[in-house]
Amino acid sequence: MRRIAFVNEKGGTCKTTLCVNTAAWIATQRGMRVLVADLDTQGHAGKALGVDVRGIFPTIRDVLVGESLSVRDVARPTAVPGLDLLPANKDLAGFPVEVAAFHDRADRLRRRLDDVPEGTWDAVLVDAPPSVSLVTENVLRAATEVVLPVGLTYLALDGCAEILASLEVLRRETGRAPEVTLVVPTLYRKTQLAGEILEKLRARFPDRLAAPLGFSVKIDEAQSHGRTIFEYAPRCSGALALAEIARAVWDRPAPALL
Repeated sequence: MRRIAFVNEKGGTCKTTLCVNTAAWIATQRGMRVLVADLDTQGHAGKALGVDVRGIFPTIRDVLVGESLSVRDVARPTAVPGLDLLPANKDLAGFPVEVAAFHDRADRLRRRLDDVPEGTWDAVLVDAPPSVSLVTENVLRAATEVVLPVGLTYLALDGCAEILASLEVLRRETGRAPEVTLVVPTLYRKTQLAGEILEKLRARFPDRLAAPLGFSVKIDEAQSHGRTIFEYAPRCSGALALAEIARAVWDRPAPALL
């Protein structure tokens, strides 16, 4: 089971957009069973899939804090065939305090995914929070690969560098860390700054850089209706761009955990 985390320590880089729509594409176009695991207290992955996560119970927090509920117990189907959701909401904010005394507090997500019976899902796509936290550490320890969205701004580029540093620390401390398999430039506009950042990304990730994802009002509209872009406007430029990114994510060989 592939475990693909969408991570950047800077918010507003289209992590959720990429995670949800990539998952939907893999499920519908490759015929795979896919789980989206929302690890953000905002619950945006669920909202983007048409699930009202406010007050929902149980959530991923209940899987991570306790032992009685499994991932399969809490996952729920979405309107997209083959795509399930492990929802989150503001209850997840208490997770770091609730598990502070646990010896495995940084490995809760990995352990719970390890318990999923083989064949339940072909892939788990994780929407990580936009910050450094115990939740982010759980995501990085549980993932087998990382997709790194980078908004073409200075601060998002800085967030990219922070994630790479976090992965290196994890590798030194544990002897293994997920590989960054794809870097996705997002919110592209034809400006000098965007061009300069793209050049830096090409130099750093010559064989792992996706084509830039530009701003698309249709993508925003789709999310406001709780639908993926492929349900809402499958022929628009945003849908075509997201399909190419999803293809680049899924068609790469799954890496070994290094």
